[in-house]
Amino acid sequence: IFRVEQCIAEIKDVAQLETLTNSVVPEHERDSLRQVMDTYPVRLSMHALRQMRVSEAVGYQYAPFVQELDPAGEVNTWVGRFYEGLIERMYANRVIFLLNMSCPVYCRFCFRKHKDLRNHPDPTPGDVLRAVGYVREDPRVGEILITGGDPFLARKNMTTAIEGLTGVPHVRTMRLATRSVSYYPQMFRDNDGFWLKYLSRKNIEAGLQDKRIEVATHFIHPDEVSIESLEIISELVSNGIPVYVQTPFLNNCNDRGPELVRLFRLLRGAGAELHYIFIPCSPIKGNGIYRTAISRGLDAACHLRAHLSDRAMPGICTATATGKIDWFSSGWAVEKDASDRNFIWIRTPYTPAFFRNFGGKADEPDVVRLNPEGTLDVRFMAGIEDETCFLGNRPATTPRADRTDEDALARLQRDAARNQRIGCSIVPAGPLKLFRPHETRVELDAAAGEPEINYIRSDGRVTDVLISAEADAVEHLHDAAVLVEKLRGIRHVNAVRLRSVKFNYSPGIYTGAVISTLGRLNNLSVSGPLRLEIETQFLHPGEITTAHGKLAARLRGNGITVYGNLPLLRGVNATAGQVERTAHGLRAIGIEFHHVYVAGLPIQRAWNAVNPMDVSDITDIASRVRMEGSGREIPRYIILTELGEVDFGLTSRLMRKNGGLAALLLPYSLEYYRAMDARFNWPPHVQADSTGRPIVPVPGLTASNDFLVYPPPGP
Repeated sequence: IFRVEQCIAEIKDVAQLETLTNSVVPEHERDSLRQVMDTYPVRLSMHALRQMRVSEAVGYQYAPFVQELDPAGEVNTWVGRFYEGLIERMYANRVIFLLNMSCPVYCRFCFRKHKDLRNHPDPTPGDVLRAVGYVREDPRVGEILITGGDPFLARKNMTTAIEGLTGVPHVRTMRLATRSVSYYPQMFRDNDGFWLKYLSRKNIEAGLQDKRIEVATHFIHPDEVSIESLEIISELVSNGIPVYVQTPFLNNCNDRGPELVRLFRLLRGAGAELHYIFIPCSPIKGNGIYRTAISRGLDAACHLRAHLSDRAMPGICTATATGKIDWFSSGWAVEKDASDRNFIWIRTPYTPAFFRNFGGKADEPDVVRLNPEGTLDVRFMAGIEDETCFLGNRPATTPRADRTDEDALARLQRDAARNQRIGCSIVPAGPLKLFRPHETRVELDAAAGEPEINYIRSDGRVTDVLISAEADAVEHLHDAAVLVEKLRGIRHVNAVRLRSVKFNYSPGIYTGAVISTLGRLNNLSVSGPLRLEIETQFLHPGEITTAHGKLAARLRGNGITVYGNLPLLRGVNATAGQVERTAHGLRAIGIEFHHVYVAGLPIQRAWNAVNPMDVSDITDIASRVRMEGSGREIPRYIILTELGEVDFGLTSRLMRKNGGLAALLLPYSLEYYRAMDARFNWPPHVQADSTGRPIVPVPGLTASNDFLVYPPPGP
């Protein structure tokens, strides 16, 4: 069946598949492939078909294959759910609306791929209104994920949901999930651009009530990225609608790292935020060829950390049966399942009480078990390959009570505004007014000139430029604007950020004229993009105000993202409750929560030398934020060292050294640094392990037990 008006093909037989995809199915596979197509329907858009004809990586995602008959795997991978009509609920603070079960294209790795799920009758607008009523009665629900299938194919249900939820006082965000941005972009242009115009109008209406709309989409491989897709992302973001990207990790498709670097660079320039990589692919029946070992995803994370902008670095997570975990911060591999070596046990931050709080369940004994901490381990179908990834059980801890030294906070606030430069340079920059904290990033003084611009121009690996000043980059906006105009002519630079701590402490400096100037400097486009972002910093949840939210909304209306960092300061802001409130507060006002710095920032050095952060506190913080917060609130937990940034636990390994802690920096090698400066050598106090990766001291971090602390490498 071919719907000309929608450019969608529903493929019913092998011959039709061969004709449309310009392929030949071997004779010995034809009967099996017919069985596959009867079990798992095949639907393709003309856009996807064009891409499949020139890219094996795209065809690999959408074309049926005989291995889908493999019975290994699950039909449904999630437990702990609450169902009511079209509602699914995994978390206390957000719910899922399933508006329909069909898509323009069927991805073969989809966790909803089974026919019994796709044959559910679609809800009616009346069902949608009843679901809105359910949300209205529960003030804990702040976010709604509207999905399907593709909810944009159910226009009446979608418009009913958006308009109904806009009137619910405690709903802050409506997240609209669609992969059509990638594989069916013409949907947004059809009917005189109905959806783009509708979303822009409704987002303005929602903004008047301190709400916002976001679009969630999937991209897997750079071959999927089309001009049409990038234009849609840029148009949505320019109209104040954030677009965030989630990426399943697929064997023999995007599992080596370089493909993801190219993909995320393209999407970032257009204005997208990079949210998750799911490792491994969901263990659904018929998905076996897509699955990888967990350690392959962790290796890819190290490649991304070395070669990708920090602002394009997604979270590395796994969607377990009870909810998502972030690797080595809120979850980890505990051990193999003794009863079936195809499964492992994963520690999660969730507790039985968490699910009882909203009527869910997570008590199936063959799927979950209670660990010594009191959280749930979940049984998960996956291989791991690298046995060192098994960490075992964490000792029970007593989370720290909230405490804020108000006098210290006031002093630190003054220090934060006084000198905003971080000043980390992993290779020497000589007399230039810049620092080089990463292969892809340069921190540029607002007073810089042609020598610094020439340095950036000469190195095609630099994609991001951060402009800073001792006082505030926005107070030097004229100089910064001159630099941005010069950077616009450097093709490999696609993002500029202004560091502005005074966004927090003196938001009044963002006058109408300043916002207009920033809007003109922002260039979200397909050709030669140069997106503009504002980087700020918060030291305490009590600093977050509605005034910040209104300012962030004005900047977002110009396509400018504001993101915030938090340096952990024990006794000031570093308890699980304080960081969770910071995460929730920033999310509520529309500021991206980017980095939680565990150690290493200038503002932390003196304070943490006397008040060190404990490794167990980081896990408590990450667990609380993951369990209680929205997935869109999750920051990256970062250790800043003299040789660059690494992710706590994920791209680093901590060990005891010289009476303190040191970090093995997994992404980096001597060759990495020498590619930026051929004269580079390890500093005298830095040791390398047997594979050539540096081990760097981490002052201000301590460990009260040996969990997440590895033995030092041998000679």
